[in-house]
Amino acid sequence: MAKQRQSGIVGAAREVSQAQGKFIDYGGQFMTGYNKSLETKKKKEAENKETQARVNNLMGQFKNDIDVLKFKPEDQTLVKNTVTQWRNGYAEAANAASKIQDKSSKAYQEQVDIMNDYKNRMVNLKGNLDNLAAFKGEYKNNIDAGHYSNAGANSMSLAQGETMITNPIGSINDSGDLVWGPGTGSVREGFSFQDYQMPFEKATGLATALGDIAGNIRKQTTPLDDLQKREIEEKVDSLISNPKALASLISDSDLPAFDFSNIDPDDPNAKEEVRNLLISSIYKLQGSGVVKPKTPATVDKSVGIRPEFEMSYNQMLDLEDKILNSPIGPGGRLDISVANANKVWSVGPKDKPSQIRVKIDPKTKKWVYFDASSNVRAEYNSIEDLTSAYPTLFFK
Repeated sequence: MAKQRQSGIVGAAREVSQAQGKFIDYGGQFMTGYNKSLETKKKKEAENKETQARVNNLMGQFKNDIDVLKFKPEDQTLVKNTVTQWRNGYAEAANAASKIQDKSSKAYQEQVDIMNDYKNRMVNLKGNLDNLAAFKGEYKNNIDAGHYSNAGANSMSLAQGETMITNPIGSINDSGDLVWGPGTGSVREGFSFQDYQMPFEKATGLATALGDIAGNIRKQTTPLDDLQKREIEEKVDSLISNPKALASLISDSDLPAFDFSNIDPDDPNAKEEVRNLLISSIYKLQGSGVVKPKTPATVDKSVGIRPEFEMSYNQMLDLEDKILNSPIGPGGRLDISVANANKVWSVGPKDKPSQIRVKIDPKTKKWVYFDASSNVRAEYNSIEDLTSAYPTLFFK
């Protein structure tokens, strides 16, 4: 029995000893796996933080300085929705780019190109919106002042300008340009802000220059020689070389002394017709503005004064007497305190009385004569001299 128990004890010990030699530490294995999982987690978190930092850095390059609130309600929604759509597209590209480690790769460059495209859109949109606001003010002021030419070549520009002033923006394209569709306002075809051409203004400078040439020729006493005629032709050719200025000259009646009513600005021969009309008319004006002295006796003023100017003529004589006898003040300045000293009389034809105007200049004490139809201005020492030069102005 003892032997059996010993044998049992020995066997048990042997079994324990054998079991201890083969023990597996499952707890230790779990901790090892857990630690590796924590390392992976921390590594991914660090990578995500880096990714987010790169995304945030890229998103910071998407500049949005458009003040939506300054637009009309109908434009606010369009601009806001467009900017939001572009920002989302930019964010997608930025997120994709942040995950690409190789910054020199084609895939990374593709995302950069997409982001640059959205940034360029924003820059263009901001510029177009600012310029549209400035345009509206400038266009309205020029319309109110009557600066734009009424020539047919201005029709599209004027219609498109009116459309942009009176209608909301139709759409915004992928380049950041503002678009108005066909049939909007008074336009038949759609157009964009970038393609818009401002209307050209009236050619007042051209009209003035031509008027000066004509005025000088009117005062020339000797006939024009070939050299003078050639100079006139060259000046005229240079002045009418601009097609827009030519169209304005024909259409806007800024030079009433010349009749362009029978010339079509769209006619290919319009420039040649205008040139010939101007040159021939200027030639004919030679000497027409020369004052030829006449004695008062050439007209019987005592009985031949025109009834409608009798009061005006007497007023002129009275004003002339007062101004001519006004004293000289300190510093050689005229001491004038005469009523109606700056009065202007309109003595033109009955249908256009303001065409010819006369007044006395209180400073020079000379009478000034101006004919708007021919752009002629002349000065005379007295009303007597003026009426001698133009006897039929006041007298029959």
